[in-house]
Amino acid sequence: MKKILTKKMLANTLKVSLSTIDRKLNEFPHIKLGDTRQSRVLFEADEVSDYLNSTYAINKKKEETQ
Repeated sequence: MKKILTKKMLANTLKVSLSTIDRKLNEFPHIKLGDTRQSRVLFEADEVSDYLNSTYAINKKKEETQ
């Protein structure tokens, strides 16, 4: 069974503010339940982890080539 995180849980896990999650929302893989501004947003822990690992790897390669 996949672990599902709310915005607050993701912010606590990553040790960032909810504002940071809101700002970066379109960058993270997420599931939006509803079509309004107040819709609930959920994240799959494995997908977020994979996204962060791939992003970190890309940024690390860029730093090494400079």
